[in-house]
Amino acid sequence: MTSTKPIKPMPTKAADVRYMGAEPDFAQQPSEHNRTSRLVGAFTWYGYHFGHKEAKEIVLDWLTRNDKSDLAKHFARVPENEVITTLGWLCRMNLRGLEFTARESGYVNDTIVSLVERANRAKAVVISDEPTVIKPNIQERLREKVQAAAADIDGMYDDFRAAGCKPSDDYKPMNVLRAANVVPQMVGDIADIWQRHLDELLLVAEGTDGQLVEGYSHLSAKQLRNCIRFCEQVIADCASYRQIKKVERKPRKKKPVSPEKLTARFKYLKAHPELKLTSEPVTKLVGASEAWFYDVRKRKLIHVVADPHIHTFSVKGTTLIGIDDKNSVMKTLRKPEEQIKKFMAGGLPQMRKFFKDIRATEARYNGRGSENLVLLKIK
Repeated sequence: MTSTKPIKPMPTKAADVRYMGAEPDFAQQPSEHNRTSRLVGAFTWYGYHFGHKEAKEIVLDWLTRNDKSDLAKHFARVPENEVITTLGWLCRMNLRGLEFTARESGYVNDTIVSLVERANRAKAVVISDEPTVIKPNIQERLREKVQAAAADIDGMYDDFRAAGCKPSDDYKPMNVLRAANVVPQMVGDIADIWQRHLDELLLVAEGTDGQLVEGYSHLSAKQLRNCIRFCEQVIADCASYRQIKKVERKPRKKKPVSPEKLTARFKYLKAHPELKLTSEPVTKLVGASEAWFYDVRKRKLIHVVADPHIHTFSVKGTTLIGIDDKNSVMKTLRKPEEQIKKFMAGGLPQMRKFFKDIRATEARYNGRGSENLVLLKIK
């Protein structure tokens, strides 16, 4: 920053200061371990006190102090309700002493330019006395949707923490993703952000990192657990959203495809004489909600369940779709001859219990078929 104009604290109510504390200060830089917790705490503080109007004012102040007055004039045209509050809070933290990482600096500059370009497109550009409106390309539109959805989920998390980290039906990340109509190929960017939040909170829960524990000391054990559940819900909803989009990708008026045609390319093993196993009809996978497979080569017993938002499976090419990515898992059998026989002797409840009791490391099942896969049970 080149400006020497003093940075005054933002005006807040005395009662709010007693509850939320004073404005965050970054005279001392956060360490690598507690950076996320300090930034999350600062986002919560600013989100509690201020909104889009103040966020825009902060960005304009930040641009002016950084000798970007020309860009500030263009940014002034951006409507307040389109300014991403996270951008404003980061700029304010920088003014209060926070040194940006390369990623944070890139995010701030790219977002400002993107918002300015969007505002400029609303104005006609005169070429040869004929007004022409420049339209954003597809990639720009997709990035804008992802940024808007990510900001809305951040705001939801701010509200969640400001309300004492109490679970509520009002906090549904899935609704944000669907409202923004984020493309499934980009929803992973949001999941990655919340996976990093989750990893940090899990370290706090373990209590092995003193700096992180201190950074989150304002949270009770119950509040910390609820924050962990919130992060897990965002990640799970991102995975479910991808599955929903796969199912919704078919045109609505397209003639229904028969199960025989849908499953024609799905690879599986019809019979395995060595263990006296015979596969159930592969067409049963279409519309089912739970299935058990056995990979005869890898000795993997696989439990597949439908995504809770979709409820049933379908098949696309060689892949089973509509599955719950988190809970569709497989385990290696040490004595398949004995274990498979015992497994097949019970009903569904006994099968679930048998699988749960297997002492083996779980691995995620990706839904792909295989010529070594016996379809043991489909419901």
